[in-house]
Amino acid sequence: MIDFPPFRLDRANQCIWHLAPDGEQRRLTLTPRAYDMLQYLVENAGRLVTHDEFLDALWPDVHVQPEVLKAHMLSIRAALGDDPAQPRFIETLRGRGYRFIAPLQSAPQASHQANAGETLNAAKLTHGKFVGRAAQLARLKTLFAEACEGEPRVVFVAGEPGIGKTTLVNQFLEFVEGHGDVLTSLGRCVEGYGGTEPYYPVLEALAQLARGDAGDAITRSLIAIAPTWAVQLSGSVPQRHRAALQRQVIGAAAGRMLREICEFLEALSLQRPVVLVFEDLHWSDYSTVDMLSALARHRSHARLMIVATYRPEDAEVVQHPLCRLNRDLGLQKLCHDIVLEPLSEDAIAEYLKAEALHAHARGFAHLIRERSGGNPLFMVATLDHLVEQGIAQSTPEGWKLHLSPTEVRLEVPLTLSQVIEHRIQRLSHDQQRALEAASVAGLTFDASSVAPAAALSQEDFEEICEALCRQESFIRREPPTALGPDALARTYGFRHTMYRQTFYERQGMLRTAQSHLRIAQALEARHTPEARGSLAAELAQHYAAAKQWTHALTYLRMAIQTAKKRLAYNDALAIFDRAMMLAANLPNEARAAAETEFLEGRASIFAAAHDPRARETCEQLVQRAAQHGLIDIQSRALLSLAYAYSWRDQLRCGQIIDEALELSERQTNQQQQARTRISCSVWRMWVHGWSADDMRRCDAALDALRAGDDPFTTAWSLCEYSMVCLVTSRYQEAQDTILASYRFLVEHDENRPEFNMARATWMVQLGLPWTQLYLGELGRAQQEFDRAIATYADNGNQYGADTLTLYRCWLQFHALDFDAVLESCAQVLDERRTQLSGRKSILPAEERLAILLVGLARAGRGDTHAARLHLKNVMERMDTQPVIFDWYWRLPLEWGLANVALMEGELSEAATHAASLVQLAQNTEERTWQGLAWELQARVALAQGATEEAVTCIEQALDATRHFQTPLADWRIHRTAARVYDRRGETKTAAQHVGLSSAKKAALTASLPAGHRLRESLETGV
Repeated sequence: MIDFPPFRLDRANQCIWHLAPDGEQRRLTLTPRAYDMLQYLVENAGRLVTHDEFLDALWPDVHVQPEVLKAHMLSIRAALGDDPAQPRFIETLRGRGYRFIAPLQSAPQASHQANAGETLNAAKLTHGKFVGRAAQLARLKTLFAEACEGEPRVVFVAGEPGIGKTTLVNQFLEFVEGHGDVLTSLGRCVEGYGGTEPYYPVLEALAQLARGDAGDAITRSLIAIAPTWAVQLSGSVPQRHRAALQRQVIGAAAGRMLREICEFLEALSLQRPVVLVFEDLHWSDYSTVDMLSALARHRSHARLMIVATYRPEDAEVVQHPLCRLNRDLGLQKLCHDIVLEPLSEDAIAEYLKAEALHAHARGFAHLIRERSGGNPLFMVATLDHLVEQGIAQSTPEGWKLHLSPTEVRLEVPLTLSQVIEHRIQRLSHDQQRALEAASVAGLTFDASSVAPAAALSQEDFEEICEALCRQESFIRREPPTALGPDALARTYGFRHTMYRQTFYERQGMLRTAQSHLRIAQALEARHTPEARGSLAAELAQHYAAAKQWTHALTYLRMAIQTAKKRLAYNDALAIFDRAMMLAANLPNEARAAAETEFLEGRASIFAAAHDPRARETCEQLVQRAAQHGLIDIQSRALLSLAYAYSWRDQLRCGQIIDEALELSERQTNQQQQARTRISCSVWRMWVHGWSADDMRRCDAALDALRAGDDPFTTAWSLCEYSMVCLVTSRYQEAQDTILASYRFLVEHDENRPEFNMARATWMVQLGLPWTQLYLGELGRAQQEFDRAIATYADNGNQYGADTLTLYRCWLQFHALDFDAVLESCAQVLDERRTQLSGRKSILPAEERLAILLVGLARAGRGDTHAARLHLKNVMERMDTQPVIFDWYWRLPLEWGLANVALMEGELSEAATHAASLVQLAQNTEERTWQGLAWELQARVALAQGATEEAVTCIEQALDATRHFQTPLADWRIHRTAARVYDRRGETKTAAQHVGLSSAKKAALTASLPAGHRLRESLETGV
């Protein structure tokens, strides 16, 4: 019996007695289920009993609605006279469950057997006592209060295994959940390589929120604010939204997910304070660490608190980036650290409540402290062993030691694993076999995947697990796992990682490998090939442990693809490292191919991110491919290496392109050879300028390219070929080719390391508005530029956003909005932003483009002195450190310098620059620039009084643009032609050109929407 005055729980008769002051007892009537609920609460006094736990414990095989619990609780409260608003016995935690809060007393027992049962229950209650962490809990409460006031808090709770991190966090969560309308959620990191799935604990926490009482509103917010996260939660997002979400995240960059989660949590916290807990971050993926960094540095007034637990020692061993993040945030005072030390002897004495029981109290506490090292988990295991040996006893008043501490000759080892092993020996053979197989699966497991490894049927395995859960031995129930649309599996979890580790390490290597293999096969059988992507990292881990290297690498490739889609490039690189390690176990030929494949994948990521490591990685790839005679890969590697050099070294870039072109002679696959030749010719033109020979090579390779049987290679090469069309005045062809090729690549989305979709996305984001600009569709070009810039900014790709901003300046320049050009360039060249980020977001080619645009805009506003300074700066850079695109931007540079000289009356200088521009333009097939070059020379000739020379030049301009779409040049050519012919006295011809100039300019103006800033500047500008 157990008393909670004035009531007594009589388990023998399964009833409740009311104890009157005069000693008389009155039996209270409760239904059997109501009594079972009360007894369960009393046996678990002091802790939260959730609705699900009640249903699992009392209605294990019956489907019962949760409302049944409320009905029984009403009858219990009525019998006890308990007021739910001011409870004395049972506290309600809204939406969670109930907790028995009244103090318990042991009643006189009728027999020794009854006393033994009470001792067992008391032991369970005492083991739940929370001691030694009051200061840490108080600090968490203080930080929570600050977070509720709009001061976001990130807290790291650190300590060794078993030190009590989870217990502290659970105590804090119970406080928070009783503190009002607070959203809480928990995400756990998974031990082993399976934990490298990007954002695993974050997605788990978000999924819990989406399933909670505010799930519908949270899901709507996710879709609206954080589509890159919503698309990962397919089980929580309605089917009707998924296609639209997929379209929104095409081409997204890594930073977008970080920005969106910050904005989403900030918006969510405006409604209700949010507390997120992430456990065991020493096993976390790198993307989750990046997210914590972003949240800590995000300046907001979010009512948000992040609590993260981890083991410093484990994190340091693997050099986990969490360690550096913790140090960096600490130095900047952006986080708070709570480091849990071992329990003191006083805290252990409090736990034991031993002082009032015997004279050896202090010695008992000292003994436990010595044996456990103050580790709470070790302490509990040691006490369990003392009870089993009959040396100690737990009572409701506290622990008793039947011997003096000096008489205790404990054989309990100092390591917990041996304590656990002693307990394991008491299990049956089947129980040991089941838990050993479960340890191979991980911290959590289910019967369908583990039973085959244990050589048991699923029914027998589940029965063993249920029995162990009832005994609270080693494992506990976890929320069910979905096996399909209409099927659930009971899931179990080890109560501590050390339990799992001990069971795992007591098995032989051959048996462990076989268990990994059987679990992997069971997981595969449970999921269709299309649905295995979410399990890729886990399956790779199992197959690697089973030494099935080919299968493991297959799933690592899937994991890499998942990481790329989630924009988690650091995680993708980590998986590439893991793949390289596994590939070392393959036979020689297969190993060389796999290692080269993964190295090429790394190179593509570095190149897409403009990472300085791209050059070194590409050079390694070139050497490896050459060593193994992989000509196609070597060719691609050389082109990627040339791309990396093009950022800063034009000369070396050109040399590498020549090497790749020479190597193409040895390629036996005609389509791959055509791809190499097209890429070489395209890149050589981008680096050195338009070349008739390179153009012929491109056109000759197109037939072989299209005749091949790989449409992906064709589409990729046509994307590059379209960029050549841009500089040969085939603007419409370029636009059609870009859109068709890119659409094919995106729709089919094949995971191949040689296709860098980030570069393909860049081609369409730049190429589409650029062709529209040169076709005179200024309004559409403006819209496309704005959309693309917003996309890159939203995705956290500052390089892409800044570079497209500069290219949009060329549109603003042609629309005569010089102020807009200066505003945009000032934003890109902002030194303060460079100082904050620690590096420039643009490369040398884009930086000199920005300076060039400033010079042209200054000239447009009549500030010739400032214009000259900027333009000369660009010329010096081009002369001393030539880089990619210099040849193209040399055209507007000469144009600008000639116009500045004209404005200042320096006619000789103007003539020199105009002649240089004509020569440069004539060396290309760019008809817009040919027309502008001759038009400029005609104006210089007019200024010099050479009317006939001006006539010759303007006729050259008209011939250069005849039969071509060159609207950007046409209105200027006709305007100057009117002046030339007027000077010559041909007024009728001059008037015709005035009309043509007005019409051409009006067409450009009409392409912009009414009221648009660019339309107004073009209408009023001259």
